[in-house]
Amino acid sequence: MSSPGGPPHNGDENRQGGILATTFIVTVIASIAVALRMWVRLAIVKKVGWDDYTIIAATLGIIIGCGLVVVQVHYGLGRHKFYLTTWQFIEFQKYSYGEWIQTFQTLMFTKVSICFFLLRIPVDTRLIRPIQWTIVALILSNVVLTVIWIVQCRPIHAAWNTLIQGQCFTKGQLQRIIISQAIISIISDFLLATLPIFILWKVQISTRVKAGLCTLMSLGVLTATCCIVRTILNWQNVNSDPSWESIDNWYWRSWEVCIGITAASVPALRPGYKHLTSTISSYRSARSSRKSSKTLVNGHDNHHGTRAPAISSLKDTNRVDLAYAIPHLKRPDPVLGSTMSNSKKHRPLISSSAAGDGYPMDQWQQQQQHDEGAIQKTTTFDLESQTGGSSASGRGRSAERDGSWRDGENGGLRTLEML
Repeated sequence: MSSPGGPPHNGDENRQGGILATTFIVTVIASIAVALRMWVRLAIVKKVGWDDYTIIAATLGIIIGCGLVVVQVHYGLGRHKFYLTTWQFIEFQKYSYGEWIQTFQTLMFTKVSICFFLLRIPVDTRLIRPIQWTIVALILSNVVLTVIWIVQCRPIHAAWNTLIQGQCFTKGQLQRIIISQAIISIISDFLLATLPIFILWKVQISTRVKAGLCTLMSLGVLTATCCIVRTILNWQNVNSDPSWESIDNWYWRSWEVCIGITAASVPALRPGYKHLTSTISSYRSARSSRKSSKTLVNGHDNHHGTRAPAISSLKDTNRVDLAYAIPHLKRPDPVLGSTMSNSKKHRPLISSSAAGDGYPMDQWQQQQQHDEGAIQKTTTFDLESQTGGSSASGRGRSAERDGSWRDGENGGLRTLEML
C-alpha cells in the first residue's frame, strides 16, 4: 500500500512477471479446450451450432484480453503508480478501460454458449423457453452495462486521460457497474450449473452418464466462485494506485474467464473421448485378431513337442507326407530302402520331395492300396476337412471380432451424435 503523497513503503515493487505468465497460461488453456471442442464437432459429430460460434467469440475475447494485458504491463500494470510517468499511467488506464469491455463480452458469450449447448440436448419442452429467455437476458444486460461503461465520461477519452476536464461517473458509480455485472454473472453461473440436472433427468441415458454430464456442466460453480471473490475485491479497481492495488482482482477475473470457457467446452468433448476409446478398443481387437490368424497359419505344437506343418503345405494335393497322420502305416524309407513303422519311430513331418526320392500321391496310393487304401483315403479326407475347418473357424472368429468391433464403433458414434 502506498503512502498518500509519498513513495510506497516497499519501494518499486514489481509483479509483472506473474501477470504475464498468468495471462499466457489462461489464454492457452482456454484456446486448447476450444480447439479440441471444434475438432470434435467438425471431425466426429460433423455438426457445428450456435454454441460453437459463441464459444469461438469468447475465445477471441480472451485472446484480445491477453494482448491488452501485455500492453498494460508495458505501461505499468504490476508496479506502483508513484514510479510511473503521467503518460505511462494514462496509457495504462486506457487499456484497462478497454480490458473491462472485453471482460464483459467474453463472459457474456461464454454463458450464452452454455445455454445453446443445453438446447442441443433433447429436453423437456417446458425448459426450452426459460433457456431462451436466459439468453435474451444475458445479451440485453451485457449490452446495457457495456454502453454505460463506455459512456462513463464525456468526452469518452476523459475516462482514462485525467488531464482532460470532463464529466465522469464517481468512483462509487463505477463500482456499482462492475458489481451489477458480477451479480448477473454469479446468478447465471449457478442457474446454468443446476439446469442440467433438470434437463437430463428424463433423457434416456445411463445414470452414470447422467452423473458425469451433470458434474462436467456444473463446473460453472467454479466460475461463480471466482466471480464472488473478485467482487469482494472490487474496491481494488477504483483507488489511488490502481496499477498495483488491482492486481489480485485481475488474477481472479482472469481465472474466471478461463474456467468459464473451459467448463463450457469440456462437456462437448465427450464424443471425442468416446471416439478415442473406441479407436483404442478396435486397435486392440484387430491386433488380437492378427495374432490369432498368425497362430492358425503357423500351427500349434503337437503332443510330441514338434511343430506341425504349415497349412499351406497340407494343401498340396500332389505330394503329402502322412507320417503323423497315420501312425501305424508302413512306408518305404527313401534313404534306408526299408519299411519303417511310424508307431515305433517318429520322423519329422517333411515334404516327400525334400527327402530326395519323393513319392507322388497317386503312386504311393497304388503301392499301398491292397492293405492301406481305405485308411489313407479316409485320413486324407480327414486332414483336408480339419485343415479347411480350422481355416474357416479362424476366419469365422476373425469376422466375428471384426463385426463386433464395427457394431460397437457405430453404436458409440450414434450415442455421441445424440449429445
